[in-house]
Amino acid sequence: MSEQYELNALPCAVIVTDTVGAILFINKWAETAFGLNKSGLPQTLEQLLPLAAQVFLQTHILPMLRKEGVIKEIYIQIKGSQPAQIPMLINAEQGSFNGVDCYRWVMLPAQHRAEFEQQLLKSRRQVEDFAREAESGRLILQAVLDGVKDVGILALSADGSIEFANSGAELIFNAAADELANSQIVDWLRLSEEFSQAFSVLSDANAIQPIEQQRDFETLLNLSDGRQIDVQVQLRRLEPYQTVKALSFILIITDIQQRKRYQALQDNFIANISHELRTPLTTILAALKLLSVDKTSSFSLKTEKLVDLTLKNANRLHQLILDILDFSKLSAGKVSVQVQFTPLATLLEQAINEQLYYLPEKQICIKLAPVETDINIQTDACRFLQVMSNLLSNAKKFSPARSEITIQTEIADGFVKVSIVDEGAGVSKHFIPMLFTQFSQQDDTASKVFEGTGLGLSICKQLTEAMGGQIGYQPGPAGGATFWFTALLAPMNH
Repeated sequence: MSEQYELNALPCAVIVTDTVGAILFINKWAETAFGLNKSGLPQTLEQLLPLAAQVFLQTHILPMLRKEGVIKEIYIQIKGSQPAQIPMLINAEQGSFNGVDCYRWVMLPAQHRAEFEQQLLKSRRQVEDFAREAESGRLILQAVLDGVKDVGILALSADGSIEFANSGAELIFNAAADELANSQIVDWLRLSEEFSQAFSVLSDANAIQPIEQQRDFETLLNLSDGRQIDVQVQLRRLEPYQTVKALSFILIITDIQQRKRYQALQDNFIANISHELRTPLTTILAALKLLSVDKTSSFSLKTEKLVDLTLKNANRLHQLILDILDFSKLSAGKVSVQVQFTPLATLLEQAINEQLYYLPEKQICIKLAPVETDINIQTDACRFLQVMSNLLSNAKKFSPARSEITIQTEIADGFVKVSIVDEGAGVSKHFIPMLFTQFSQQDDTASKVFEGTGLGLSICKQLTEAMGGQIGYQPGPAGGATFWFTALLAPMNH
């Protein structure tokens, strides 16, 4: 590519002269800007200048150029195609053109320079506005984070270094933000299995599956004065595009000591009041059962109905107290599970027999699919029957009269899966995520049709998991509900 082609491509006026001012080359932009044509091109640079500019060229510009070899940003007037002169900003330097010593003159209209300076000034003001806005946003965010006094918020780098701590973290750790920022998170948190696992999973850059974004867990917090407190931790991974600094995690720590104290008080209160209610209620139930089965008494029909109704309600109250006691013990971790080897078929048949006297008026048939008699499972028989009783009584309660409930079993991967299939209305889609949570019922209105505390399925879940199994729900293909749970298979020699 020739030098003349390159000069013609420039978006500014370029004139090349010899060392005394004779023009060797004028580019296309200059020809257009100065109103020149091929037949009337000037021979010298002076021909483009008005008289005053010619004098200035000879007395100042050329002597300076010969001495320094370069001049920068000198304003000068240029003759144009119109009578008015064009103010130009000139830069020049020594060089060579087609083997001849020369000066290259680069000329920019002064108007363009002024526009550029105005644009530059505008850009600077915009940057200043953005900086002020960013600083304002930072201060607002800092004020919000520091306003959360009971929650510690930390920003961590990939290696666990603390880069930021709010005032809530200062209160929880009993340390200044500067002290926290010069330490590692492991200096303050006990390396619990939950924390180590969460940090490892969220940091795994080589994970084949998509990396998790958040982990929640409880652990112990080591304070600088030697104390330990219970905390709820939320560890959230940041994507690289979400932050300018080398931050990888946000750690949110909530002091849950007060909550645990309240929970312990609540559990103790529930356990105590339930125990106090159970003792007299057991006596009342015994008396009512004697009255109910005493055929020799000369009760009127009205009295018999009243006794039966009272007995039914007393049984409901007894079951309610048992549920609350079980839930309280499970929440406090006070329920022991005695795992032993037990025949599966025996447990299932016993569970069915226990349901014979529950809602007999609905005439619901419980059918047991064939089960191999030599299958033993590792379970607590009493707790297994408690789970079965809860699931079967729920199935009977929500099934239409004269329908059928089927118990199915399936063996896979060292477990037995027990499924209870009913012909009821099933569970609404929006309620499925809350099925196994405490105090949750699909119909929670004051005028609900079906009785219950909303604790049964939560108790089943905790008992099943305590025995090494899992529990779940799936809608039936033709309606109805299927609740299932798993139990460990016993070794073949048992």
